[in-house]
Amino acid sequence: MFSRKRIVVIAVGLGAWHWVVAQEKNPFGKEPLPKAVIVDVAPGVKRVGAVTLDAHKKQISLPVAINMNEGPLEYLVVTGKGKTHESLLVTHAEPFHIKVAMLLLNCKGSDGRLIPEDDEKPIPGEQVKVELHWKEEDQLKKSALERFVQRVDKKKVAEGPFVFNGSRVFQGTFLAQRDGSIVSLITDNAALFNNPRLGRDDDEIWRPQAKGLPPLDSNGTLVIKIFKKNKNEKQN
Repeated sequence: MFSRKRIVVIAVGLGAWHWVVAQEKNPFGKEPLPKAVIVDVAPGVKRVGAVTLDAHKKQISLPVAINMNEGPLEYLVVTGKGKTHESLLVTHAEPFHIKVAMLLLNCKGSDGRLIPEDDEKPIPGEQVKVELHWKEEDQLKKSALERFVQRVDKKKVAEGPFVFNGSRVFQGTFLAQRDGSIVSLITDNAALFNNPRLGRDDDEIWRPQAKGLPPLDSNGTLVIKIFKKNKNEKQN
């Protein structure tokens, strides 16, 4: 195991990062990425900026705040650079740091493959479970993030995984970092995580489900766990 509090500055040569470098000759070109300082805080536990990864639990976590409880949704999590007017949650965690943390858990995402426009076709990448954790009267609460989403056509939002596709590098820019897109409800190749459910091709049907949602501007933790789904299951 790694020694406690050992600090490492990530370099372009990080083995798991090579596939991104392969997409573009200069992935750091137009918009410099934030330095990723990896800190070992406990055996199997590392911190990359505001992101914590736990190798034993196969998960990452990051701080979030409740950003919306009504109105059209396109995203579930963005940074301040993202579409905050259409996102359920907002975070100050850097998308690049999230990417590094997932790579350290051996998740490579779509490996450069684009997301099909047809919402009946699977999204390339690793399936993950996304949860919101928060405190209510000193009690820890948690819920699958999709439970806070509803559709205007009243169709049920299926519980189940999202997909880590990992965003892309285009013309020297890491798109998730530029756009602030982390978890998307609509098809977005620039986002780190995408919604595999039917309807992801429609940007007008998604709304917050306010029932049970913590109050606006309250703080919580987003927990993303690597999830394996039965191949015969289908998202709706």
